[in-house]
Amino acid sequence: MALFAAKKKGYLGMDLGGSNLYSVAFDADWRPIFHSKIDTEAKDGYLHVIDRVSAQIESLKKWLDEEGYDLAGIGLGVPGLVQSDTGTVFVAPNLGWTHCKPIRDMDLPQEWKDKTVLLNDVNAGLLGELHLMEQQPDCVVAYFCGTGIGGAVSLRGELIEGKDGAAGEVGHMIVRHGGRKCGCGRSGCLEAYIGKWALNHQILKALDGKRKTRLKSTISYNLKKQPVKSSSLKKAYEKGDSFTVALMEEYYCQHLAAGLSQTVNLLAPDCIILGGGIMEAMGAELIPVITQHLSAMCIGPTPNLRLAELGDLAGPMGAALKAKDAENSFQKRRGA
Repeated sequence: MALFAAKKKGYLGMDLGGSNLYSVAFDADWRPIFHSKIDTEAKDGYLHVIDRVSAQIESLKKWLDEEGYDLAGIGLGVPGLVQSDTGTVFVAPNLGWTHCKPIRDMDLPQEWKDKTVLLNDVNAGLLGELHLMEQQPDCVVAYFCGTGIGGAVSLRGELIEGKDGAAGEVGHMIVRHGGRKCGCGRSGCLEAYIGKWALNHQILKALDGKRKTRLKSTISYNLKKQPVKSSSLKKAYEKGDSFTVALMEEYYCQHLAAGLSQTVNLLAPDCIILGGGIMEAMGAELIPVITQHLSAMCIGPTPNLRLAELGDLAGPMGAALKAKDAENSFQKRRGA
């Protein structure tokens, strides 16, 4: 008879965005058992962000230990071009990262690093959403819209990551040649028009021009240092503020539809999943408008647009699922 009961397995999924780091602990049945959300503080630099990620892992591992769970795997989703097998982030514009290895650079015990996997944040989000589907469509595309604009593609339930993990970078498709400067260093990217920093630019221009807008009363933070919050946009939009309605329906939705149309005309997906902070806050209201713009831009049928069902849980769940897959592969290699 064993003196001590075996610990239950727990998995940690982390979604590192340009604005927030959202971490969720899951049990072996993929039920969320604990979560935490903190500011990313990306403007303070790479090492500062890595230290915050490390501190969150330490904090959540301590909680899991106290609750009788063994931390079996950690998945970290990052908004950028990620090569999962080498743990390399080639570029993450909204974090200001280039050619770095965040897992290697974390101030954590090596045994914890060995349990950690890295992947693109929208790939993680799509994995989470696919996990919910009983019958998966042949082709699914995800667009996650927040501080940045990220994408992912799945064919018959398998992620298409492309060479060096570069597939799905929809935020950096050129929608206007020679257009606005993007954080990636190029010009005319979709993200340069509808990423949150781009929305900041539109809002600041309106405020500096003394335009009357309810947004002014919903924003109590510095837009020059922090991306506009989805909740601020939602409040002003729901109150019928004319500037915010025009910003989201005529400007945002039209540019997003232009990006979506490139994907639709290339892949003709069965459905497109829309997630991320802005869609979670306002997607139900915006999808009919996006669909109307999109239908005029597609040569074939307009695909079904659907909101991510998991909301902000999609990224952490997908990251945790990836960590579980890595654990299984490691055990097979060891002959377990």
